[in-house]
Amino acid sequence: MVARKKGLVFRITGLPASKPDDELKESLKTSISSNLAENELLNLQFDPAIVPSCYDNEEKIALVEFHGGVPAFLSDLIANPQGEWQVEMGSTDISFDQHFFGFTQLYEPRADLPVTADIIAITGLDRHAYRSWRGKGNLGRMWLRDFLCKDMPCCRTMTYGYNSKLATHGVDTIMDYGRGLMEELKKIRNTEELRKRPLFFIAHGFGGIILAHCLIKAVQTDEDDHPTVASLYRATYGMLMFGIPHKGLVVDDIQKIVAGENNYPRSTLLAQIRSKSDLLAFQLADFINLIRDRKVDSKSKRWKRTGEFITAVDADSALLQLPDSMEDKIPLNTDHILMVKFNSRSDQGYRSARDRLKLFEQDATNVVAARFLRPQSILNTAIMIPFQRDNAFVGREDILVKISKKFQQEAPHTHSRVALVGLGGVGKSQIAIEYAYRLRDVAPQTWVFWVYAGNAARFKQAYTDIAAKIELPGRDDPKADILRLVYNWLCDERNGRWLIILDNTDDDRVFHSTSTDLSNAARETEAVREAAQLAPLASFLPQSSNGWILVTSRDRVAAVNLVETRNLFQVDPMAEDEALMLLKTRISIDKAFENDAQTLIRILGYIPLAITHAGAYIAVRAQTCTVSTYLDLFRESEENQTHLLSRSESQELRDMRRDSSVSSAVITTWHALFEKIRTMYPEAADLLSLMAMFDRERIPESILLGSMSRVQFEDAVAPLSSFSLIKTQLGQQTEERLFEMHGLVQLATKKWLEVQMQVDNWQKASLRIMAAALQSGHHETLAASRVLLPHARKVLNYALEERESIRNRAIIADKIVWYHFFTGEYEAAGKIGRVALVSWTGVLGVEHPDTPTSFSELGLVLYRQGKYEEAKRVHRRALEGYKKVLGVEHPDTLTNISQLGSSYLFMWQKALEGGGKNGITIVEDVEKTAVARLQVVEKWTFRWAEEDIIKAEACGDMKEKREAELRLKNARID
Repeated sequence: MVARKKGLVFRITGLPASKPDDELKESLKTSISSNLAENELLNLQFDPAIVPSCYDNEEKIALVEFHGGVPAFLSDLIANPQGEWQVEMGSTDISFDQHFFGFTQLYEPRADLPVTADIIAITGLDRHAYRSWRGKGNLGRMWLRDFLCKDMPCCRTMTYGYNSKLATHGVDTIMDYGRGLMEELKKIRNTEELRKRPLFFIAHGFGGIILAHCLIKAVQTDEDDHPTVASLYRATYGMLMFGIPHKGLVVDDIQKIVAGENNYPRSTLLAQIRSKSDLLAFQLADFINLIRDRKVDSKSKRWKRTGEFITAVDADSALLQLPDSMEDKIPLNTDHILMVKFNSRSDQGYRSARDRLKLFEQDATNVVAARFLRPQSILNTAIMIPFQRDNAFVGREDILVKISKKFQQEAPHTHSRVALVGLGGVGKSQIAIEYAYRLRDVAPQTWVFWVYAGNAARFKQAYTDIAAKIELPGRDDPKADILRLVYNWLCDERNGRWLIILDNTDDDRVFHSTSTDLSNAARETEAVREAAQLAPLASFLPQSSNGWILVTSRDRVAAVNLVETRNLFQVDPMAEDEALMLLKTRISIDKAFENDAQTLIRILGYIPLAITHAGAYIAVRAQTCTVSTYLDLFRESEENQTHLLSRSESQELRDMRRDSSVSSAVITTWHALFEKIRTMYPEAADLLSLMAMFDRERIPESILLGSMSRVQFEDAVAPLSSFSLIKTQLGQQTEERLFEMHGLVQLATKKWLEVQMQVDNWQKASLRIMAAALQSGHHETLAASRVLLPHARKVLNYALEERESIRNRAIIADKIVWYHFFTGEYEAAGKIGRVALVSWTGVLGVEHPDTPTSFSELGLVLYRQGKYEEAKRVHRRALEGYKKVLGVEHPDTLTNISQLGSSYLFMWQKALEGGGKNGITIVEDVEKTAVARLQVVEKWTFRWAEEDIIKAEACGDMKEKREAELRLKNARID
């Protein structure tokens, strides 16, 4: 007998079940033959097989394989594989198809024995419900049908088909495919007996993803919703999983396979099954928790798919990584497609699959029956978030992606923790809220618990609420240790996946203090005293692999003590575009006010809480207040700024998504933090107060050290940095550290000091420090002075009436004048010089030793500006002061005489150029000045006389030159 080659198999539905199989078979052969052409009758062979229908006892189906080609009357099904073709069989209309959608039973179980189980085979992505399981040999054996009918004769074995062709246009997602499978299951397991029948699943590739989704949904379904779906989880005993991409597929090559379209019709589906997608990561975690008492056989491939393109399912993704006692891990020496194709019953892969199925069959009946005798005790998961979702949430995608990736990378085999750390009001809790709701969307079977961690009492109350929600036995016992009960429940992996959000974890001592740590109660805050117990609260945060913890904290130290440093994510103020979007979600902004809106968010430092606060203020005054109005008010004064950002007690400005114990006003929020720092770290509070007096950027370490040692200084800096109140960077030209504080933090600090009536003290300190730190005018000190200049300008604005502060302000002004003088910024030097004069003359008096110096400096500046007449007047004032205070022969007096002479000289040159009587007068004045200067200089140095000679020669005045030379000669003789 000549060996036949396999042909195409068609499914025929609509056969009446009332007729015997033999009679149906003959009728069907007659009907098919009547539709064949003459040559087809000679060349085609077929032999229909009658099998029961999974759906309807009144119908049967047939499977027919045509050898020698496809009949012409079925050629439309080749052109349209998803179509159907109807044929008359007597008085009955029957339908041919080759898509095998839905369930197809492959053989009839033994009639003399009860059915032991339903076997359901689910094919993979872009595969066929029937052909995917056929061997590559010439006979094309379909092992589910041809082999299992002999080896598993008491099972109802079925394939499940769905439209998985990637090249077709469709919008189906994993959820859609899962719903489709559950709907079909309702139809084939629609009696109590069928619902309690054991289920064995055989899944290939993407079929396993659909299966996992269905089982997870089944756990969440009540009997009242649908008994078939609700019973699905209990009825499932074992699974054979061939190359399931639990962690996702590498889908780039799939897109190439399906014609390389950029606008790919199944882009949504591919995004869901892409390697390391959120959806699959969370589904895998929950699936593993569900099947821990089920029998699992995972088969992974050793060879890749051959050909131009490769669809990779790596071994790590194909295995669930369960203990060996729960998961048999079988590697197959074949590629992803061939791993489910067996040519004979002797194939190693088939023998392995058969043996597992036989083991399933041995124990399944008793185990599944026992499950249905026990009441269903699995609770519906819930999300316990005390805040509504912000449907207008914007931005922060980078941080949300980081959180998601971190959790999915370590799920489901490792406990994972992540902390969001940043300045108060920067939006950490809002990010956590958004993440919680996104998690609900992709993993609704995951518990989400919100725990306010600001103090021990609230932590314990949250655990009490969790105990009530999960209906924890023993929770109502007055002596019950609620913390321990909830901890034990969370550690039990049978209770499923969970996420705990620890919000406002700002005090490290709340979690790590015990009763023995609190002997000196007078030094502890109330929140910390509440933590007194035998075990610290941190010990009640499980580290089991079925749970994650997301921490929000202003204190980096507190976060580090709960989360590894590498899992800390810094939350900074928003990007400009995100901040503008946030403001626009709160108020309507006309195009005419767009620039003002951008200015406002920049002034607010892109702090989300400040932006929403401003938006609320404008919104409730929409009839009278615009963005521009608010901006004008804000710019008017610091008093306005603190007022606008401190109005938290008004209900109109409450933030619905902030804990009621935390202020909705950014200024008030930070004031509470400042008080905490002052209590716990007084040196840090002093350092923050001093920093607030300077310009907020590039504050050099040298002006902050004071009398502190290096160790003391580092201890003071640490908490400020930990709470994100300051940032540190290295200077570009020196290795000295520079500090920076946010503008609103500086404003809040000043307001806090104002409440304590400490502003004047810190302003005095800043003036004293700057007067000592700022260098006088020398080229070698310009770089250091350049760093200090913004801070010097800042402290000059402190109008203190105390004598020492006025003197320090004058010293600072003088040094700034010298800096501008040496850098050629004479206009700026002149303005600051006049400020110095006001200080010296107005309060210290003209007879103060420093007053003439200030006049002299201003005269130099005016001279360089070409204002010689004014420079002459100022130098004369300086000379008068020097004579009275220091005497004629003091070096400073002599210097001033020289400067005055320089002014006269240039005035004389200008006069000579213009001619006239004024020139003579000026010359006479110059001579008088030069002679007077010479009389005092001669006893100190001869350089002044030499200078007169040079000046006279430069002016072309030979007479003056000769007289000067004579004076120099006489001076040397003397």
